[in-house]
Amino acid sequence: MRRLIVASFCLLPVYASAATMVADKIQQDSYGQISASGQVQLEGKDIRIKAESLHVDVDSQAGVLQQATVYFDGYTLKGERLQRIDLEQFKGENVEFSTCPEDEWAWSIVADEASLDKEEGLFTAKGAWFEWGGVPVLYAPVWRQALSRRSGFLMPKLANSSRRGSELFLPFYWAAAPNWDVLFKPHWMSKRGMMSDVEWRYMSNQYQASVQVQSIYDKETQTQRGRLLSDTVWKFSPAVQADINIDTIMKDDGLYVADFPMLGENVSKAYLTSSAALSWKEGRDSASLSTRYQQRLGGLSNDGTLQVLPRFETQNYVDIGLPSQLSIHQQTTQFDRVSGFSGVRSGLKSSLTIPWYMQGGAVSLFWGVQGQIVGYDTQDFTTQTSSYAALASSLQLEAPFERMFGQQWRHEVKPILRIDVSTSPNQADIPRYDSVLLPLSITNILQGNRYSGWDRFERMQRISLLLESSLEHKSEQLNVRRVLEGKLGLVWDDLQTSVDASVDAPPANRVSNLLAEITWLPSVQTRLSVGGQHDPKLDDWVESHASLRWSGEQQQYLSVSWQRTKASHSSALESLNASGKAQLNQRWHTYASVQYDLLKGYTLQAIAGLKYEHACWRLGVERYTNYLVGSSDTNDIGTRILLEFDGLGSFGDG
Repeated sequence: MRRLIVASFCLLPVYASAATMVADKIQQDSYGQISASGQVQLEGKDIRIKAESLHVDVDSQAGVLQQATVYFDGYTLKGERLQRIDLEQFKGENVEFSTCPEDEWAWSIVADEASLDKEEGLFTAKGAWFEWGGVPVLYAPVWRQALSRRSGFLMPKLANSSRRGSELFLPFYWAAAPNWDVLFKPHWMSKRGMMSDVEWRYMSNQYQASVQVQSIYDKETQTQRGRLLSDTVWKFSPAVQADINIDTIMKDDGLYVADFPMLGENVSKAYLTSSAALSWKEGRDSASLSTRYQQRLGGLSNDGTLQVLPRFETQNYVDIGLPSQLSIHQQTTQFDRVSGFSGVRSGLKSSLTIPWYMQGGAVSLFWGVQGQIVGYDTQDFTTQTSSYAALASSLQLEAPFERMFGQQWRHEVKPILRIDVSTSPNQADIPRYDSVLLPLSITNILQGNRYSGWDRFERMQRISLLLESSLEHKSEQLNVRRVLEGKLGLVWDDLQTSVDASVDAPPANRVSNLLAEITWLPSVQTRLSVGGQHDPKLDDWVESHASLRWSGEQQQYLSVSWQRTKASHSSALESLNASGKAQLNQRWHTYASVQYDLLKGYTLQAIAGLKYEHACWRLGVERYTNYLVGSSDTNDIGTRILLEFDGLGSFGDG
């Protein structure tokens, strides 16, 4: 049979500027009425229609479709008779509605009659059944399905926990206005009681905010407990903005997060942090006024927790006509502890680095100078003032060498030599609010001052050597892949002194531990790395680590890492982390993760799950255990179930 093709610019709604219609027979009369029959197909931007026949008025866009299927915006509407009311509305009899692709039809809403209003974003059906796999599961005399943001109940959620018992969530969403909404999330727990949980969100061009309040009278502890979370941003101009982030619990409730964690929240974290900042940034220059408040978790006292109230910080860069710039960094901070020192610290840092390239850039030389002045006004029982000044100079030389083996292999060796010299007074009597000496590692061996914060600056006559080596292979397709990487590091300390022996004991030997790191990449998907520090005096690896990462198709992966540090080097620890995902077939996959403390002999966290993923729905079950920091060997063990349908929401706790 001969097929007819007609191009039209007025058969579809205004959001589709043009459409093409194909049918066995097409007629148009002088009144602007178009009739088509026999395998009718109408296609345009964002919409596609299949029907046995149609009749449409060109002027009003109204029409009738028989045995029709309409595809648009990720939804599908089928009906024996569909009536198009106007540009945005359809009505029909014996209707099916789903978000599934046509070739993977898994669930649908089947109704005697239904209407779909794209402008209102609403599908309404009467005498409706929810069918899953062709089997009627749920009946509703009236079914209202939001296609866009609307008020209404969301899918309930179920979970079970050893600490909370059976759990039921029944969320209600209120779309109060185009730019703000409220989510009510009442949460019933058989062991704890009913928690009220309300979240408000607002957004505009200059301002966005979210505020969440949780409150419960805990039957187990016989106390009122709660949490406040807020995230607010004001953008006064492209350069100036204010941020307020609040995460706080009722006072002296350090186990709140362990008892009522957010989904996916780390129950072993040590602090909740609230902060506020007013900041300005123009190019590389910046300034900020900020404050920070921390609440300690794990059931421990918050009296000794460091608070920052407030901090003023600026960073500026001055062009001095050289390849590098002069940077000036200033910070003034007020610190406070309920017990312990309180005070004000003011500091000023300036640094300049000048590069010099030789042999066409093959050899690089960097000379830098840095000065730092810090003053304190502290109060314990009496007011005290103190200060220190430090000056440092560094020279760093890089000279890579490479050699080719045939046409496919390239080996590069890059020695990096750095010399650091500084004059810095003894700082043992200076307050220490936030300074910590970072243990020597591959990542900071070339760092001039390894103290974080402003409260300490190293005294140095130090030579650092880092030797980097790599082996690359070029395939016949001219793809270059790194196969092997290696790093060796060593430090010579000529002073063997410290500015504060209580923080950093003077080294016993002039030569540091030997740092080593080697990485093997046998394939594009696989990476194996081992490394550590060897103490020649103890003849022992005082720090060692290893990791394996494999990535496959369909987001499959396996990751295993191990780390051990001995007390002679730093705080003793030994941990094992492993996680992975395996695709069982096209639909099913399983995943698992574990964090195990080998030193203490218990599992910090373990998760194992099984999930089925269809094109328009998902089913999953997950089992988890979390060790509760601050408790006496207590674990929270539970199960989460997820059943999710695209366009309908989810059932369970995923």
